[in-house]
Amino acid sequence: MLTHGVEVPEFRYKALEEQFILKMTKLCDILRDFGDLKDLRYDIRHMLEILKIPNWKNIPPFKFILDPLEKAFNEVDEELRRMRTAGSLRSSYVIEKNKEMAQRIRTMVEADIEAQWLVGDLVKQD
Repeated sequence: MLTHGVEVPEFRYKALEEQFILKMTKLCDILRDFGDLKDLRYDIRHMLEILKIPNWKNIPPFKFILDPLEKAFNEVDEELRRMRTAGSLRSSYVIEKNKEMAQRIRTMVEADIEAQWLVGDLVKQD
């Protein structure tokens, strides 16, 4: 729709984001229970809120902290797209055995923990 110049209603963006949050949280839950996220906490909704901080790329301290999170997030997205394109038969049915995906999610969660600690609440953003 976007490529054809059709305006996409805001509720569709919100619905897609909500589905992404639910599915990424479920993936993290599986990796927590059976993979190597046992010792880490995660909050995908809050992570996306942090990445939506207005104008953060022009604020040097925020840019320094949020660039690694954005990079890690994009790498997870890239890996999930690659897995989808390759097809379900090219990935392990046991989620935690998809090592590249699991490692990228761990890197994203670690960057998110640091970002939430340093800029993640409303008091620090004002």
